[in-house]
Amino acid sequence: MYFTKGFLLLHTLLVFLIPQFDTLQDILTISNPIRDGGDPLVSNGETFALGFFSPGESTNRYVGIWFYKAPEKPVVWVANRDSPINDNSGVFSINLHGNLVLYGEDQKQPIWSTNIVTKSNYNTTHARLIHSGNLMLLINETNEVLWESFDNLTDTFLPGMKLGLDRMNGLNRILTSWKSKDDPGIGNCSLILNTNSSSPELFLYKGNILWWRSGHWNGIGWSGIPTSSSNDSVMNFKLFNNQYDTSTIWGLRYPDVSLLSRLVVNGSGSIQRFVSEISDQEWDILGTVPLDRCDNYGRCGAFGKCQVQNGTEFECTCLPGFEPRSPSEWSARNATSGCVKKHGRASICMSGEEFVKVENVKLPDSSFARVDEKLSLKECEQKCLENCSCTAYGGVDVKEEVGCIRWYGELMDTRVLDGGQNLYVRVDAIELDHFKGFFANKRRQAIMILALVVTSLLIFLCVHCLIKRKRKGMCNWLINQHVHVNYKSDTTLIID
Repeated sequence: MYFTKGFLLLHTLLVFLIPQFDTLQDILTISNPIRDGGDPLVSNGETFALGFFSPGESTNRYVGIWFYKAPEKPVVWVANRDSPINDNSGVFSINLHGNLVLYGEDQKQPIWSTNIVTKSNYNTTHARLIHSGNLMLLINETNEVLWESFDNLTDTFLPGMKLGLDRMNGLNRILTSWKSKDDPGIGNCSLILNTNSSSPELFLYKGNILWWRSGHWNGIGWSGIPTSSSNDSVMNFKLFNNQYDTSTIWGLRYPDVSLLSRLVVNGSGSIQRFVSEISDQEWDILGTVPLDRCDNYGRCGAFGKCQVQNGTEFECTCLPGFEPRSPSEWSARNATSGCVKKHGRASICMSGEEFVKVENVKLPDSSFARVDEKLSLKECEQKCLENCSCTAYGGVDVKEEVGCIRWYGELMDTRVLDGGQNLYVRVDAIELDHFKGFFANKRRQAIMILALVVTSLLIFLCVHCLIKRKRKGMCNWLINQHVHVNYKSDTTLIID
């Protein structure tokens, strides 16, 4: 008992009495804490700093990580975001159990702690702020990572961070907005990687409302974020999806130590991407999602399609084979009720059904879709046609070379998008004729092609005879013949 009290007294003396030196350092130890008003930790390369700060016009004190030399020094991580200190008594240190802890005026009860269970004893761990902006708690002898800030995200997504589910450690990394510019507490908006389907997507929630989604992973990026799928983008996204890990990570396509970049989830319900040169005096906004009103989730309801119009025309239409569920609501420009199969079109399954191609769209929400990475697009079509519940299909890969997505049930959140993909919507024979016209019927196509070939052959023979002026009798016979094409039952071609 006295032994433990002695250690506690020693720890208190070390934390509060050891003087701070004006030298840049990136390591925090039990004997070298950070006190409010003292120097921050600074990462190697001087890109990031860790210390005490007050956001906006607030006087509350928080421990956080920020860009050290960047314009405006934006904060990228906050420890005690929901537990501010209201004075300058704060001390950030390592306790006797090897945990990172934040003390306020009460030096016995921490305001914030990493709170991990360790077998560490006194002075066996240290923390380091590395060049990527990651604060890591390490075992002294082995440098084994016990805890890291990259696993405990706030509102900012930095290069090298992961977003998503670590199944081995039971860790789900999500981003949550600040409450306001003066309060870094957990706000109303959150960005998660939806891992409940075979085709993960990024979901942005505003409160409990699904506000925006990224589109599925198309092999090179998120299909609903055009710049993430472009080779011209400065950002390089990757997706890991296996039994241990379903997560996304991003970095700069062409790493440059002078180029700073970050993604931020805002409380207004948007995600912004910023870049800045160290020598610049401001941050440039590289992109923002949602892109427009069609990017708001489910803008046109189930089986609807959204396309931003330049004039006063309503942006919502129904996919082929569907009509507004509530025409009166659509007339009032409210399409949230979506679309239903056209009246009188409930045809018998697999009775002349085919697919209509809808080009350049962000494919529907894949939460309840089935994905087969090995099927070709043709095989995908056949699989969908064989199941009466399959409403549409598309290619996983942006080039449609391999991979199949099949939707069963509602098609939600489809929008026209530059650089989008093709969606193949199931329709009955009546709708197919209506949508594609006379030439949609393959039988009719064959008849017309045959008629054109025969007619062309007869014309060629006549011209040939006239030029050669031979066999005048034969020419006269050909010219005087009565040639007609008679269609019987849409299938029989007669020439006489």
